[in-house]
Amino acid sequence: MQSRLALAHVFARPMGIFAGCFGRLFLLLMADVCLPSAAASLDVFLTATPERIAPWGYFELGSDHMNASLDVLNVRDSDPLTAGTKAGDYHGAYISGAVRLGDGKWLSGGLWQRTLSSTSDSFGYTGWQLSGLYRFLEPQGKLPAMAVRLSTWSNYADATESTTAVVVPGARLNTVKITNPADRQIQADLIGTWDLTSDSYVSASLGMGRSQLSYGVMSATTTRNGCDYQLAFDGNSMLGTLMHPCEVAGGVILQFSDSSGLYGVDIPSEIAWRGSFVQTGINGTWQRGAWTYQAGYLLYVVQREAVDRILSSRDKPSYTRNQNITLQATYRLQSHVSLFARGQLTSNMLLNDIPVTYNSSTAERFGSKYTLFTLGLRADF
Repeated sequence: MQSRLALAHVFARPMGIFAGCFGRLFLLLMADVCLPSAAASLDVFLTATPERIAPWGYFELGSDHMNASLDVLNVRDSDPLTAGTKAGDYHGAYISGAVRLGDGKWLSGGLWQRTLSSTSDSFGYTGWQLSGLYRFLEPQGKLPAMAVRLSTWSNYADATESTTAVVVPGARLNTVKITNPADRQIQADLIGTWDLTSDSYVSASLGMGRSQLSYGVMSATTTRNGCDYQLAFDGNSMLGTLMHPCEVAGGVILQFSDSSGLYGVDIPSEIAWRGSFVQTGINGTWQRGAWTYQAGYLLYVVQREAVDRILSSRDKPSYTRNQNITLQATYRLQSHVSLFARGQLTSNMLLNDIPVTYNSSTAERFGSKYTLFTLGLRADF
């Protein structure tokens, strides 16, 4: 069995295909000022003084997009593996909100749904996030406002299933299904915010956290000696069972067993890895009449257990850093209602946004740049 075709491959290989479809940052009109509610990529806009934007709270609806119409650089068609297909289509919707519990205390959270497409399949992930922020130091002269934020967030699916056949030595996997794939993160951030003028300020942040991936059951179907079998995996053990009556010369095998470990593949470690991460960022906000503009940069570094070491032993690339540049602009339609757009560019696609998509089989695709566009509506109070 080839190393890069670890059995985990059938779970996330389509993710790797669509990731290569995203190109560089396009000419953008960007989004609204974000409160400290969203995990991962929107941590680029963390601030210690969220009440400067929404005095007591907010509610936001947003829609994220990448598709052929937005692929103005024709990145999809430049790859012979994805040209003329739906690979790269991405649609996400989210709701988020925050409420001020008292002076310097905020509680925020969000829910989101993403649909990601490969050349032949689509994969849906649900996400959630919950965080609390406490400002322990008010600005004094040249000293910034200082706050800590604690959060937990996750991405998960009931199941992911690939109908694209995967060929490995000794078998052709016709379909593959994994139940309950998920990632779970806990995270802590220290945030400082400096006032520049009454209409502008700069924030910086430093954070760290832990990631844990998990899955339920992995199964597949295959054809062997002209008969169809259902494959069930328990860790690295595999049991094949005849799916329906079959007549072939020489007799029919009703069941067979094997181990992926015999081929140097450790399924649990390569799919359900753990890791620690750190991130640091800086962002600035400028308000001009009904318009608010924001720009931010975030650097994310992760150290994973087992999976990247396995990749290194196979002379395969692994990626542990991601850089995020995000530009935003918002227009206040009424006193408490705003319309926004947002654009993001990351150096390594979904590396710190949807960790569940990274495993030993998809890692090589995380070298691709990634762009995402968001439109939405926001109400504050």
